[in-house]
Amino acid sequence: MKFSRETVGLPVMHFDSGRELGKVREWLVDESGQVVIALVIEGGGWLPQKRIIPYREILSVGPDAIMVNAVGEYASGDPPSLAGQATRRVLGMRLLAAHGEELGIVEDILFDEESGRITGWRLSSGLIDDLLQGRTVLQEPLQLTMGEDALIINDVIFQRNELQE
Repeated sequence: MKFSRETVGLPVMHFDSGRELGKVREWLVDESGQVVIALVIEGGGWLPQKRIIPYREILSVGPDAIMVNAVGEYASGDPPSLAGQATRRVLGMRLLAAHGEELGIVEDILFDEESGRITGWRLSSGLIDDLLQGRTVLQEPLQLTMGEDALIINDVIFQRNELQE
């Protein structure tokens, strides 16, 4: 399992050519918030180009680089779509329970490197609360409504696993 922010800035290497395609910029999730479906990278140079690579093309997510089978396609849209499939950004969004409790701001996602399945959500309650109480990590699968302004957990009853960082 790996938090998405641990990979931001890592080089993305094309396995067959050994060429560096760019650096990890962000991870995009599906419309249900269950799996990571794409990686957005940004190449270097004077006019950096963003590319989107489907998760199925990722061979490995290592500590020093991410190895891929394909070079991806140029990213267009905000967030970029993947061959016509809608993608979502979740970092920085509010997470609310169905009963109206605000649980925090999504700071990071924890995902399984093999499958791309999201296994946890790291939440922030603000700098002071994070320092005093630590950040919350929800580690159970969440059934989400992916709204424009917030993510809403459809399960009224859920367990909160809190880890201190």
